[in-house]
Amino acid sequence: MTKKQIYAFLFFVFAYGQDDTKIQSINTDLTREGWDIGFDHINLNFSSTSIKNHSPYNKFSNTHFKGNSQIIAEASLLFHSNYYAQNFVIFNTIFGEYGRNIIYPEKQKIIDNTTLDKILFSTDYTQKVWNFDAMSGFSIGPYVQFYYQTQLFKQKDINRINILHLGSGMKLFDGIYIKSFYINFFGEQNFTYASPVQNLGYNIGTTLNYPFNDTTKLTSYINFKHYLYNNYPTNYKPQYEFELKTRLETAIFKYFSVAPFINFYLLKGQTIKNVATNLMIGISLSYGQIYKDSRKKENKSPKTSQKS
Repeated sequence: MTKKQIYAFLFFVFAYGQDDTKIQSINTDLTREGWDIGFDHINLNFSSTSIKNHSPYNKFSNTHFKGNSQIIAEASLLFHSNYYAQNFVIFNTIFGEYGRNIIYPEKQKIIDNTTLDKILFSTDYTQKVWNFDAMSGFSIGPYVQFYYQTQLFKQKDINRINILHLGSGMKLFDGIYIKSFYINFFGEQNFTYASPVQNLGYNIGTTLNYPFNDTTKLTSYINFKHYLYNNYPTNYKPQYEFELKTRLETAIFKYFSVAPFINFYLLKGQTIKNVATNLMIGISLSYGQIYKDSRKKENKSPKTSQKS
């Protein structure tokens, strides 16, 4: 274990070690068993601005008339097929997102840009070591992850993205509020360029979930990735990246929900002074459904009543 992992373990022991019932043997974790399959979400996101007849107002001090009309459409999905055993979990996911930005400048040619294009196939083996009853329960243990990243459509003058990623670290998972929290060290082989390049670094991330009631919940995904070494060309050397996605989902009918959202992405190049950022604010229509649930159903015995 690394020093960071040891410190994390000591923290949990100190925080919850006062009550022996809060830390259980893994053999008592019988809440899940078998396959868990379903869509976490299929999202259709929209953000648009419509501006017309703005030419006469170009010199006004009103910023509402300084831009051009835009339509931004984005779709994303997250599918999981996880297998739960008593001592380990195999997490398998497919994540995809695609977005286009269409701009209509006045008396000019339409500008049509692809803003998002990502497909990620991921699998990881997570060993269950400890279970915690505190903070509404979660498990923790070491894990190994492999994923392959590519894209739907090849862009003009740019090779199709092809990245192989292998990482290992510690993960906290399956809590009610903390769905996951992980720290890992990784190595990547990037075949996007004519000559493959390598990355080494560390990754810290979390997925949070806060249900306000039965129909409304706040979800957030936060990820920080720092590159300690890579042999990219000088102009393309990444130093670190940060991503935040948060949304407030409200169920409207069975498996469908509507959610305002904020997505923020930041990238810092190693030889570039300023960071690049991408901020999107909008609303999405979402579908999510579990087809096979790994949670064990409690055996309900007939109730008997006694009068004293």
